[in-house]
Amino acid sequence: MSQAVIDKAKELAKIIAQSPEYISMRATEDAAGQEVALKKVFAQYDELHRQIEEETLKKEPDFDRIGELTRELEEVQSQITAHPLYQAMSGARKNFTAMMNQVNAELSAVLNPGGSQGGCSGNCAGCAGCG
Repeated sequence: MSQAVIDKAKELAKIIAQSPEYISMRATEDAAGQEVALKKVFAQYDELHRQIEEETLKKEPDFDRIGELTRELEEVQSQITAHPLYQAMSGARKNFTAMMNQVNAELSAVLNPGGSQGGCSGNCAGCAGCG
């Protein structure tokens, strides 16, 4: 394995860790993790999910109970997604994912020139293009 490649990967990781997208994502995740009300709602969600799973695995599940628990779970999920910190965290994660998609697209463009535009990548494995 090329040490130069590993060194560049470490360098890229450090640059990514210093990006505004990564810093924002980590900060909002940390803030959401410290928010007592949000933690309480997440715990409620986990408990309802556990109860649904437990009821579903019974030899004779109570489908009315499962429906009731599912409705409660949906209400709790709505509370989570409506929370401002959760929304901020979700937005920050989307921004980070978009940046990482761009990074991966650049890597792919160099490693697989023309591949995303339908051109020949030079790797015939699994390709039926040339005939």
